[in-house]
Amino acid sequence: MFKFRIIGFVLLMALLGGIFFWEAGGVWLFAAAAPALVGAAIGECCSMLNRSGRQTFVLPAALIVWIIALGVVAGFTAPVAFYTVLMLSVLLIIAGCGALLTMKSETVEGVFNTAGVIVLFAPSLVLLLCSYFIQPFGYWLLYLCLVTKATDTGGYIVGTLTAKLPGGNHKIAPKVSPKKSYEGLLGGLILSLAVSWAFYRFGGAGTALVWHIVSAVVLSFGSFFGDLTESAVKRVCNIKDSGSFVPGMGGAFDVLDSFIYNGLLFWPLYFMKDLL
Repeated sequence: MFKFRIIGFVLLMALLGGIFFWEAGGVWLFAAAAPALVGAAIGECCSMLNRSGRQTFVLPAALIVWIIALGVVAGFTAPVAFYTVLMLSVLLIIAGCGALLTMKSETVEGVFNTAGVIVLFAPSLVLLLCSYFIQPFGYWLLYLCLVTKATDTGGYIVGTLTAKLPGGNHKIAPKVSPKKSYEGLLGGLILSLAVSWAFYRFGGAGTALVWHIVSAVVLSFGSFFGDLTESAVKRVCNIKDSGSFVPGMGGAFDVLDSFIYNGLLFWPLYFMKDLL
């Protein structure tokens, strides 16, 4: 398992390195990989609900979100492709509405459950992709990813260390996520602040320090509650990993859980950067 985790990590880092630092082809690599990752995450969420006895339509959900995400990305790179995929998504949505006319109870339940998953999780993840296209390409998405994931990393390190103290650490929501603690949350917040400060000091975006502090705090809590949300879904469905999209690291939804809210929270922060 550890071997596959290392392999998955290396592959993921290679992909991210290509997206952020390959000047000639990074945008095309992003356009190919990112919508597929978002679509897979939505499909995995529907699949988890199916395994808990709740009816959803996995493949249509993944396809609809993949097409929408691809359309948004294409809108920044090739407008003609944007209108093409927009029409495809409309046709799929019409097909879903037509399925309601069968009046079969399981079909109606499946359509509404599937729509619920899409409405809850897809908008923020699609907005996450849009941040890549803010000039300079990739800078703000890299900032968002590193500050968000710093909460996970700092929380894991500090939470693991403090759990070994006499009496352990103080749990936040043991029924939802038994390992999450206030100490871990603080550790994640501190590391997020450190990463945000590094972007302020060395990034050259010209954004004020106070903005980087506010942004790190907001994104750190957004990351924490995103992770907690996915933990709640997995606990209800009695599942450890959402899938096996990334070898040794779980599914696409496991990778993107921290961005369930942060893809949306980032945009108000970004538009406030010249006010702070």
